[in-house]
Amino acid sequence: MARNDADAALQPWLQLVSYAVLAVGAVFMALKAGALPASRWEPMGAGTFPQLIFSSMAVLCVAAIALELLRRGFPRTRPGVAWRRLMALKPVLVNLGLFIAYMIAMPFAGFIAATFCYLLAAQLYLAPRRPLTLLVVVGVALLFSIGPYYLFADVFSIYLPRARW
Repeated sequence: MARNDADAALQPWLQLVSYAVLAVGAVFMALKAGALPASRWEPMGAGTFPQLIFSSMAVLCVAAIALELLRRGFPRTRPGVAWRRLMALKPVLVNLGLFIAYMIAMPFAGFIAATFCYLLAAQLYLAPRRPLTLLVVVGVALLFSIGPYYLFADVFSIYLPRARW
């Protein structure tokens, strides 16, 4: 595609934004990994390897941003074109927002409640609006929020987050 085409003009913006989001996420995860407990017997703690990986990811993302800017320059596109293209991604962005809210809510609300709410909201947003659909959506949300919790607890002896309330 030519550089003047609206889709081709928006692609570098999305690429730079994705690099920036990944870099910020990697820095956040590196900081969280540093908070893991240290070992008494090993010189490196449990968070050393994850910190190394996430820090490397952040450095690579910053390098990719710099190389992209040096190679193509700062991307230019009209705001109206960019907005229309982003609105085409609305289901993806809404589901990403719901997933981020789910991950933030899980330590407080617990696995069952947070998973049920996330699955219910995501399915209601994506599913067609019919009376039978509501019944199926609630059933699937119940099954996939309660089922894995008890599967992990009873079969694997792995306890998923419980509500703090």
